[in-house]
Amino acid sequence: MAGREGLARLLRQNVYQWSKLALAAVAVCGLLAVIRSHAALAGSEDAALIEAEDTGLIGGRPIADLLVASRPEHAWFTSARCRPLLTRFTCDFCLPHVYLASFPRSGNTWFRYLLEASTGLFTLSGGPNYKLYQKLGPVHSVLSENMIWTAVRGQRELAKYGYIGENIPWVQRIGIVTKTHFLPEPWNKTEADSALEKLSPFTADSVRRAVLLVRDPFKAFISLKKYGATQSVHTEEDMTYLYRGDEWLEFVKGYSRIWFNMNAQWLKSTNETHVIAYERLTKDPMGELTSVLRFLKVEPDPRRLECLHNELEGAVHNHRHGVVPDNETYPLPLRAKLWSYIHQLNLMLKERGHAGLPLEKYSFADEFRDIYI
Repeated sequence: MAGREGLARLLRQNVYQWSKLALAAVAVCGLLAVIRSHAALAGSEDAALIEAEDTGLIGGRPIADLLVASRPEHAWFTSARCRPLLTRFTCDFCLPHVYLASFPRSGNTWFRYLLEASTGLFTLSGGPNYKLYQKLGPVHSVLSENMIWTAVRGQRELAKYGYIGENIPWVQRIGIVTKTHFLPEPWNKTEADSALEKLSPFTADSVRRAVLLVRDPFKAFISLKKYGATQSVHTEEDMTYLYRGDEWLEFVKGYSRIWFNMNAQWLKSTNETHVIAYERLTKDPMGELTSVLRFLKVEPDPRRLECLHNELEGAVHNHRHGVVPDNETYPLPLRAKLWSYIHQLNLMLKERGHAGLPLEKYSFADEFRDIYI
């Protein structure tokens, strides 16, 4: 119970803020610099390049036919040649509902960049959660055109970096996937209704589909602890003091269970799940991305893949966190306990036909990889 409450507290910033959308502030200048209207682009020096229509397909349909020109756009690519390849929203209810699920600090934000740049479609991150969706229903959860712009102009950090689908509800179905760190809605409605934690819901009679991103929990916990202290996606400074003492030990004990349960439930409560190991993603980003695009039934415009190959990092991909997993940060009892969960998840993946985790890339692999605890 304590672990669930801890997750709820830490992830509260991700809860869908429906009641606040109408009161959101006007756009900050920095965001306006990267959110550009179709009309403004038409007069730029890159206008000739924009006339070449995006040739990507999703589910066999031209992506260009689904886009809404009056909605916000963003240029992820920085080169003059690639910048005209914009990322956009589609018409309402025009895309399948697919979650991008992960334990926090598992590479979700970086992978969203790869998806958005390669497809030209935004990713979403808005609610409603299960209980709010049961209360509001699908119709009252959808935003008007003006409310979409208001949501995009919010003050959240990721929106300022270009992730302007942050406050757009999943029920709108105008993005390629919806990010979530919540557990999925269980198959049993009674269990879902009685759950204490926030849940990611599915529509009735829908095919439950998700992309599940899994990372070495030793490194994810270090990043998560620092994010909790800084509330910033840029967390490369050294903050060693966070990883000492009883508070840190309890943090790891609690989140070890949550890490396992998060990943296990997404495997159990979906019809179709594509699993990505963060360690494989960093080694071969284009190869892993291509496999996910196939799962999402996307045939991207080849120009996008060419441009992305030269701009793989995006705006918020951290490489250094100052603190690394070592014997002082993770004493032996913590190492052993966390590796027991790693082995359990690895076995569960294999039993369901997925590739196992890249255990050789995980922290303390030499000590625990070949020992099932």
